[in-house]
Amino acid sequence: MEDKLWYLMIDGEQDADTGVFGNFYAYGSHLGDALDKAIKASLEYGFTNHNLTEASLLSNFEEIDDNEELVEIADAVYMRPTMFSFSLSDPDKSFIPPIGIVKSVFEGEYDYDLIKEKFVAYNADENGVFEFELVVEKKNLFSVLINAIEFLPEVDGFCIYVKDFWENELTELWMARHFNNKSAIIAFLSSQKKNTVENGYLSIVVYALKGQTKLTLDDHKKIQLQTQDEEVFKDFVENIINLGYEQTKDFYNLEFGYHHFHYRLADSLTRAEFKQMLEDNKFEVIDSREE
Repeated sequence: MEDKLWYLMIDGEQDADTGVFGNFYAYGSHLGDALDKAIKASLEYGFTNHNLTEASLLSNFEEIDDNEELVEIADAVYMRPTMFSFSLSDPDKSFIPPIGIVKSVFEGEYDYDLIKEKFVAYNADENGVFEFELVVEKKNLFSVLINAIEFLPEVDGFCIYVKDFWENELTELWMARHFNNKSAIIAFLSSQKKNTVENGYLSIVVYALKGQTKLTLDDHKKIQLQTQDEEVFKDFVENIINLGYEQTKDFYNLEFGYHHFHYRLADSLTRAEFKQMLEDNKFEVIDSREE
């Protein structure tokens, strides 16, 4: 596969108080590969604890404005010579998206600064289903997801949707019928964090028979709950509030109103390798379809 050219805005830390961000251009077989090359090259410039905050796929090097100003800092990795610092304690600093999804440089319908770590909760619809959605930053996503699983009643099922836009195949639903308790699901996600929670091409679903409850980490990295049991719903929302999250009526997330990219990390499994890993863990394909 021919490498593609990506623009990457990456921020990081220079010290305990000061953040820094820069503009990078890197070739890679996919976005995560280009990001990995840029991160490794940026280490010499004082970047640590890197975050990908914006990206764009470019047609060619000539498309870059003022490309003669770029500094080649590694093979096939370039950066603008000027970096910018900011205070890590700034309460108005922008939302850091979870690994697996990032906004595009193209302006969307809404201002990016509207995205906050907040949740919405909806009363039962005409089908008796209560719904909840939470947006969480990169640094908090995994721990909040594990807590969310613990907040469920006893669980009865676990599945993963492998999306069709990952290497342009069908969407596949893989079920693990033997993962019927919280500890087994949490152990699997912990051991395969890079290939599951940090993969932008998956939706991960935990089921509980009580209230036909479904907890989802979707491919846009939102945590969602659907249930027909009002007590399950109330207890879940109360537990999320106890973690420090607030309800809002102005709910914004990268799925709607923002151009964005999905990606996986450079050292994560390819789609074929991921499916083999699922088979090794006794997952079964129970559905495949075009979307």
